[in-house]
Amino acid sequence: MPMDMNAVMIVLLSVTIVCLLFIMYVMYVRIQQLLKEVEALSGRMEITGSELEQLTKSVEEYKRVRG
Repeated sequence: MPMDMNAVMIVLLSVTIVCLLFIMYVMYVRIQQLLKEVEALSGRMEITGSELEQLTKSVEEYKRVRG
């Protein structure tokens, strides 16, 4: 007994929806990984900013001592 067209379409669409849900889950996991990396990088940037400020002060002090 051949399946009618509606049953075939329902199966195809169901498989498509499941595939799309899996792709969304993979994208969600990747976004979470990227957000963690961004937080780590921003932490390094803040440290670098404070180190740059300290370096600038040290250079100014060195100029005053030499000059």
